[in-house]
Amino acid sequence: MILGAGFEPFLDWPIWRFLLEGFWLTVRIAGYSIFLALVIGITMAVGRLAPIRPVSLASATYVEVFRATPLLLLIFFVFFGAGRLEVAWVRNLPLGSEVVDAQGHILPIPSVVIALTLYNSAVVAEITRAGILSISRGIIEASRSLGLTYLQSMRHVAIPMAVRRMAPGLVSQLVTLFKDTSLASILSIPELLRRGKLIYDNPLYANALETLTVVAIMYFIPAYCLSLIAQRLERGPEQRAAGRPPPPVLPADMAPAPGAPAMPAP
Repeated sequence: MILGAGFEPFLDWPIWRFLLEGFWLTVRIAGYSIFLALVIGITMAVGRLAPIRPVSLASATYVEVFRATPLLLLIFFVFFGAGRLEVAWVRNLPLGSEVVDAQGHILPIPSVVIALTLYNSAVVAEITRAGILSISRGIIEASRSLGLTYLQSMRHVAIPMAVRRMAPGLVSQLVTLFKDTSLASILSIPELLRRGKLIYDNPLYANALETLTVVAIMYFIPAYCLSLIAQRLERGPEQRAAGRPPPPVLPADMAPAPGAPAMPAP
């Protein structure tokens, strides 16, 4: 029975450098996808709540279609299906050569970023919509009565007030997005999981269990940090204030008279 090299290869810096390069690529893919998913998701949430029927219907269609489509299928659809489209003109745009090759095919990394963005923006849209709907309707109507347009009311009133309520759900979804970057290995993108597979496929190592353990820990650390942020946001300022000691209660004879200035804190 061949047991493999165990954890011994991870005593060498070149192995760690090989994995860290894949980890950095994973972080880049997740970063691009997170930014685009937040921008598009919030836009779709605002559009779905818009009083204009065509805008609301188009946003709802976008959300329902991509939220109900498996992420793996989206990756295949973008990478293979986009090859039938005439997208060579994208190369004429700034950074277009980083997205489309000379034959007009979308490159693997942009394909994964697009697929992750489509799926997660639909989920972000629903989280944002729920956060906006949790705000009292009277507050929104009051802002409209002050002369704000629908978009101004969403930008200056609704979304800022809903941020804290929807932040835990958003952070949890970003954790899921970060872990879903591992699906990029299907397209042979040299991200973290793909590089781990290249290590344990080497006959000199043959240590699949040990390598996957190391890779899992490298995924776990940033995901756990994001989870801690979500837990912090879930507490909210009210619950954090509840954990503070109550102010001292003065005896009746030491209480300040009505209208007297408050006693400075020690």
